[in-house]
Amino acid sequence: MPELPEVETIVRGLAGRLRGLEVEAVHLARSDVLHGSPTVFCAALRRRRVARVWRVAKQIRLTLAGPGRRDAGTLVFHLGMSGRLLLVAGGRPVEPHTHLRLVFRGGTELRFVDPRRFGGVWFLAPGRSDDRTWLGRNLPQVGQDALRMPLKAFRELLRRRRQIKALLLDQRPMAGLGNIYCDEALHRAGIHPLRRACTLNDDEVRRLHAAIRRVLQAAVRAGGSSIGDYRAADGSLGRFQLRHRVYGREGRPCPRCRTAIVRIAAAGRSSYLCSRCQPGG
Repeated sequence: MPELPEVETIVRGLAGRLRGLEVEAVHLARSDVLHGSPTVFCAALRRRRVARVWRVAKQIRLTLAGPGRRDAGTLVFHLGMSGRLLLVAGGRPVEPHTHLRLVFRGGTELRFVDPRRFGGVWFLAPGRSDDRTWLGRNLPQVGQDALRMPLKAFRELLRRRRQIKALLLDQRPMAGLGNIYCDEALHRAGIHPLRRACTLNDDEVRRLHAAIRRVLQAAVRAGGSSIGDYRAADGSLGRFQLRHRVYGREGRPCPRCRTAIVRIAAAGRSSYLCSRCQPGG
């Protein structure tokens, strides 16, 4: 599943090329990826310009503008497990599992591709800033962005008795982390994924807060991790998977102490760690 760095990479790739473009046509191949009325959705997008491309947690948002720069609503994509947003030249063959195509004046197309269909597309009505006004099923609520959560708020979050990895994966208190970056941050902070969050001392809390930011920032600079289906908007691969220290490296040596990386189950997911650098559990 694309996590915060992958989504941020996609947003940056789209922003410079989509801003100011006008939607000329909307082609919806599967209405079940759309949460709302297809008729209302298609009508709301035509002849609208892209005013802004931005991110909320793992959501990609396109703010639209009508005549006179009037607010014309916000288009929201959630990529789920296998979703991709591709920006291509018009006339390029349409690949399988392309469920939505936005054709912009001049021929550029934005395509939503999602083989497993765990992702989706929403439209937020104009003039409303809260997430309770979706046409159709609501998106899950998300908490503070993992890249922006202050240390004080992070310290409060970790007062809970939940296992630390389960807490970090929960998008409601803090949003943006998934399996890859949880494992990478916990290793850098020297914390076992099965530790109870409330057992972390103040130094461990500070180390983990700093590790999360460092890992996410480094992954953004590297264009994300190309694991599975992830590609940037131009189809290019990310490079951070070449810098993973523990994720997916079972049996290989820890880059810090050379102990073999092990895989365990944590929060219902495969989790990778170094038993020497991350004692306890």
